[in-house]
Amino acid sequence: MKIKPFEKKIELTNNGELSLFFIGTGSAFIKNNFQTNLLVVKGETHLLIDCGTLCPYALENRYATKPSEIRNMILTHPHADHIGGVEEMVLVGKYVTKKPINLIIPKPFKKKLWNESLRGGIQFSENGKMKFEDYFSEIENERIQKKPFEIYHAVLGDLDIKLFRTRHVTSVGGSLRNSQLSYGVLLDEKILFTGDTQFNEAQLRYLLSEYKNIEYIFHDCDVSGYSAGVHASYDQLCSLSPDIRSKMYLCHYNEAVNSIDAIIDGFAGLAKSGVYYNF
Repeated sequence: MKIKPFEKKIELTNNGELSLFFIGTGSAFIKNNFQTNLLVVKGETHLLIDCGTLCPYALENRYATKPSEIRNMILTHPHADHIGGVEEMVLVGKYVTKKPINLIIPKPFKKKLWNESLRGGIQFSENGKMKFEDYFSEIENERIQKKPFEIYHAVLGDLDIKLFRTRHVTSVGGSLRNSQLSYGVLLDEKILFTGDTQFNEAQLRYLLSEYKNIEYIFHDCDVSGYSAGVHASYDQLCSLSPDIRSKMYLCHYNEAVNSIDAIIDGFAGLAKSGVYYNF
């Protein structure tokens, strides 16, 4: 892996290498770190993973990239720090680019996202009542695994994408079935991005066993002490074996991250916004 600094504008194409660019690495309420939204680029293909309330602002004002340039998207779950900017993006698609956003979304999530999160703001227009399909062009995906947790597969250009069901918000000790719909993303069977998730060592070990070419893990990490039933805490992640911690970058953190030293504790480090991780 090579880390390259941001220059003047986000690169939406490259020479074919897999590249990750964090627009932000912050938790939900951290304004100066723009939440955790991730742009993936490979060759002529780009993919925005999540688009929180601050994402369109960060794209344009920090990275000199117009939101209208983003054409492909995955949404991992319906919290505002992950979908709060979607309404702006799809309205730009409707009125500026005249093109719907290309969206990879598992079928169970599609109906809930529209009916419970997005429809209230964008179902009405001067042309009458709008539908999901008026704003999004759904990229084909299929469920390739049901147990021990669902996995969906899609291909976008040369990018291989797998979404795996995670356990994010439940009552303490709650089951995957009773948790909010949420997904992590596996890119080219090489880079694992957990999205928001509770600590789930069994799932991590399963994925590392099934996909032996995973090089790095970008993992949700709470260092504030409010992780129960929502996020993986730093202390929990420190309990992982050294071989897992050594390939793990931590993201979705707040200012309390200044109280830890992830590298001394055996992690690859803290994920940084505004740089390219090239593989």
